[in-house]
Amino acid sequence: MAPENFSYQDTIGIASFLGRGFMNPVDVRLDSTGMMFVLSRSNAGNKNVRISAVTLDSEFQYEFANWGTEPGQTTMPTAIAFDSQDRVYVPDEHMNNISVFERDGTFVKRWGELGSEPGQFNRPSGLVIDSEDNVLVMDHLNARVQKLSPDGDYISSFGSEGNGPGEFNFAWGISLDSDDGIWIADWRNDRVQRFTANGEFVSTIGSTGTGDGEFDRPSGVHVDDSGQVYIADWRNNRVQVFNNDGGHIETLTGDATLSKWCQEFVDVNPEQAGWRENAGLFEEEKRFWRPSAIETNSDGLVLIADACRHRIQIYSKVPEPALT
Repeated sequence: MAPENFSYQDTIGIASFLGRGFMNPVDVRLDSTGMMFVLSRSNAGNKNVRISAVTLDSEFQYEFANWGTEPGQTTMPTAIAFDSQDRVYVPDEHMNNISVFERDGTFVKRWGELGSEPGQFNRPSGLVIDSEDNVLVMDHLNARVQKLSPDGDYISSFGSEGNGPGEFNFAWGISLDSDDGIWIADWRNDRVQRFTANGEFVSTIGSTGTGDGEFDRPSGVHVDDSGQVYIADWRNNRVQVFNNDGGHIETLTGDATLSKWCQEFVDVNPEQAGWRENAGLFEEEKRFWRPSAIETNSDGLVLIADACRHRIQIYSKVPEPALT
């Protein structure tokens, strides 16, 4: 069923370990200029992680944060976020640290270490920057959210392990609304929790299942400028959209066409094109496979990291009819 509140626009991506293309993209963000940055997590057994800078017209620009343990490198990056100066923050769940880059990929600094004390991490996952450029990190296996300065100085934290209000079980994604309210994709609890900017529990969206408002391992959450909430329902292979009060608006399941990069590939590889035609999986090709993160902009674009299909699917909001 075609979405009612969103219009499919485009797909950007092709499976690639280096250069143009992505490999298991788990996060996507736009900087202040509208450039798209995609975090390729890669997959088990290879070392091709990276952040790719790409225009919304599918023009590959550059990549950085490639695999390694030296400053400026990453091993198991989990998210990307921009501060007010367009510096890029990248948590690494293997090295238990946060790396900071200029938007052109120039390494600035990194901080953090393994542990459970204030300012330490145990497999950090989601990360966002608040209106004062403080860094909020979903400290995955410590079951808490930590707020730190841009230099990694501890400010505060909240959360503990469990399934009650304000408790987490393998929580992953994190987002902020326009009031710096905090939204957490509580992965193993199959829900999204909402908190004030001070970490006070407000409400919950979701429960385990496959129906509207139900989740199977939600990995990402994003709140747009209008307050709509987008949740990457990872194992249900869909993205659900809610209003700010938790009312279900729409479910997106994927509508991808061949990306510009894929079309160029099949045009010069007729044998591969023939295999695709013979397989006839065109309807399946359209659909999300483990969507992981969502990004929006003020023009109503919605970018979805379609992780296991190595691409970004782009939608736009359908304008509301003018009042007459």
